[in-house]
Amino acid sequence: MKKGKFPIVLILGICLVVISFFLIVGIQICTHIGANESQKVVTRMNELLSERIKGVPGTYPNPNMPILEINDTDYVALIEIPLLNLSLPVADAWNSQKLYRSPARFYGSIYDHSLVIGGADNSYQFSFCDKIEGGTVITITDMTGSQFSYTVGRVDRSKSAESNWLISSDYDLTLFCRDTYSMEYIAVRCSFVYG
Repeated sequence: MKKGKFPIVLILGICLVVISFFLIVGIQICTHIGANESQKVVTRMNELLSERIKGVPGTYPNPNMPILEINDTDYVALIEIPLLNLSLPVADAWNSQKLYRSPARFYGSIYDHSLVIGGADNSYQFSFCDKIEGGTVITITDMTGSQFSYTVGRVDRSKSAESNWLISSDYDLTLFCRDTYSMEYIAVRCSFVYG
């Protein structure tokens, strides 16, 4: 009786290992494809927004951010972190299923100090969130070429990503992701740089 159970357990174990392997490979392929698509969008944005002007939040009468459609996706911004040599397009519509392609606006606008951007915790996107240092400069360029500069103020962690936690009135910009290892949400809080 015991001998008959062993092969079933062994077969189930092997099946689980094989399934896990294919899931990991599938995630890596999806992430790599998303990174390639993202860089093509960044290249196109840089071509279209070759001239940049300094933007100042609070000086725009309308908080709605202009949209630029590229490859059937609407984008509202280009996020750049020079220290990390990172440039990413920011999609207009929040869709957690499409985060592998690019970060997306979760809430708000750069024009009224309320922008919240969510991204995936992978090396092509927001894996920097748990290691970024205070004072790091982040720029957000809207789809008219207005560029807004921010500095990292602090990094927060939470077990859940409730809207009232993500949307902080104390900071002008929040970038967030879910840490794959701890399963906590990490929020990078940033303040606009005047002058």
